Amino acid sequence: MKKYLYKKPLLLLWIVLAVFTTGFYYERLTGNDRTTFLPGAATDGHHQIISDCKFCHGDGFEDEKVLQKSCVSCHGPELKEAKDSHPMKKFRDPRNADRLEIINAMYCVTCHVEHKPERTGNMGVTMPEDFCILCHKDVAKKRKSHADMKFNSCDDAGCHNYHDNRALYEEYLVKHGNLPAQLPKQIVVEKTLNQYFTELDEKYRNSLTIDQQDSKLDQLNPKVFDQWQKSRHAATGVNCSSCHSKNNKWSNYADVKTCENCHELEVLGFKSGKHGMMLSATNATVTVANSRLNYKSKKNKDHLSCTSCHGDHKFNVDYAAIDACLNCHEDKHSKNFKKTKHYATWLNTKNGTLESTAGVTCATCHLPRKTVSQNGIERTLVQHNQNENLEPNEKMVRSVCMNCHGLRFSLESLADNELVKSNFNGVSKINNKGFEMALERELKKRAKKTEENNEG
Repeated sequence: MKKYLYKKPLLLLWIVLAVFTTGFYYERLTGNDRTTFLPGAATDGHHQIISDCKFCHGDGFEDEKVLQKSCVSCHGPELKEAKDSHPMKKFRDPRNADRLEIINAMYCVTCHVEHKPERTGNMGVTMPEDFCILCHKDVAKKRKSHADMKFNSCDDAGCHNYHDNRALYEEYLVKHGNLPAQLPKQIVVEKTLNQYFTELDEKYRNSLTIDQQDSKLDQLNPKVFDQWQKSRHAATGVNCSSCHSKNNKWSNYADVKTCENCHELEVLGFKSGKHGMMLSATNATVTVANSRLNYKSKKNKDHLSCTSCHGDHKFNVDYAAIDACLNCHEDKHSKNFKKTKHYATWLNTKNGTLESTAGVTCATCHLPRKTVSQNGIERTLVQHNQNENLEPNEKMVRSVCMNCHGLRFSLESLADNELVKSNFNGVSKINNKGFEMALERELKKRAKKTEENNEG
């Protein structure tokens, strides 16, 4: 009897634990957050969206076609714009059928396997570093210059990238290889948002005063009205109700969806980038703590939205371009920015010694300007998807660096990791031989063509 009484509490405890555990895992399995069941950590590019497995997997966890559709839905437009050098159509060609037996390049997950941190390299690549040689094993025979190169050196800056080679093609290297380190005129492309709205709608042509504000609040801090009146919104006819009216009712809070009413393309970029991608996947805003980069710990609980950088009523783009970034980012690259010549150009635009189009900010490089057509009107916008030129960093050469610098200087600077950490405060120690190789091949081709013409 005593033995039974001793076991009874243990049995009850076991039942309680079993019920609790079952309930916990059932809630995780049926709820929105299923991170408990992850087989391994996600890559740096996807770790923010892992709480919703179906965002990538749909209902077919092992179905490569489902996964491929998910990859293309997010990365397809970027690959199309980059003129992907290894598109699927290349491997649909029967002449490349033998290569598919080596690497099934028809699927992204062949090279980018998630949840495998033990073998995941830069940009989420899970293939061995020398995977290029599997298909290009005869490259040294065709190009003598490659004979002594290491098998894992193909993606060195100035050579090759698997998908995006827009700044690395031989013709481009030859055409721009002799440009000086500093171009005669430095130009940061100006955005044309104000001109766009002026052309789109007559109501955005007249500025508003405090007396014309249509706030539904009886009492409000006068500073708010003062900030609004000095903002670009008031200057272009955007009243309080434009942002604070939802379903014809006043709302004290404006969110990303409110901004999207006018800034559709900017918000689309924001939701595709590091700052807002969780909105696309889980409809939740990202916090600073969600990042794997070095951030100021006091900012960990801060949620990121449009007003995180632009403010609630000031909408100060100068603040958003530098100080908003440094308010959170704590890595060496960010902390060194105000020691650089880039920052000096920005100060000089503010004191009038340089043209306004020559100043460089954090946003200049990481939120590049982009010319698009919207509603039949051509405009230049700030691309809020920093992934477009973040990795590999050679992607920013054409859209950013070459507004001020020559091609060779840009590529060699981006290839120098220590120089990147210093935020380009100095000169690169990298000597990119790709330019000499490209020029040598070009001269040989021209000589051969001349010889053929003479013979003809």
